[in-house]
Amino acid sequence: MATEEEKKRNLARINAMIIYGLEKGLWDLLGDSALAVSTTVGEGMLEVMEKTMGLEIAGEDPQDVLTEIGRIFVDEIGIALRFDITKEDTTVGLVVEHCVLLRTEEDLISAGIKPFMCPYLNIAAAAMRKRLGGKTRISKIEVDTEARKCSLQFELM
Repeated sequence: MATEEEKKRNLARINAMIIYGLEKGLWDLLGDSALAVSTTVGEGMLEVMEKTMGLEIAGEDPQDVLTEIGRIFVDEIGIALRFDITKEDTTVGLVVEHCVLLRTEEDLISAGIKPFMCPYLNIAAAAMRKRLGGKTRISKIEVDTEARKCSLQFELM
C-alpha cells in the first residue's frame, strides 16, 4: 500500500498528465490560437482561488492582489519555492522558481508546444482584468530549464 507521501506524488503526476494532455490537445486543435483559451481558463482558476482560498480582489491594491496570489501558491499550496511579481506601468512581470509543473513545461516544449496554461500567469492576468476592468495580453513566457525558473509577463491594455 502506498504511503501518504507516495499518494501525494502520484496525485501530482496525474495532475501534470491532465495539464499536459489538455494543453497539447488544445495546441493540436488550435495552434497559436490556443493562447486565447488561457484567458477563460485563468478566470475559472481565479474563481476557485476566491471561493476556496480567500483571495480578495475588489477594492484591493493591484500590487497587493498579485503578491497575495504568489503567497498562496508558495506558502499554502507549495507548488513553487519562490514567486516574484513586479508591476511597472502597464507591464506585469512574474518569476517563478522551482515550480512543480516545470517538468510538464519541459515536455510541452520538447513536443514543440509553447506552454500557455501556466496557473501563475493566467490567474494573475485574470485578477488584474477583474480588478482594473481592462484587458491583458501575454507578452512573455520563457522557461529556463537549467535555472529551474520561468519568466512570464503580461501587458495591461
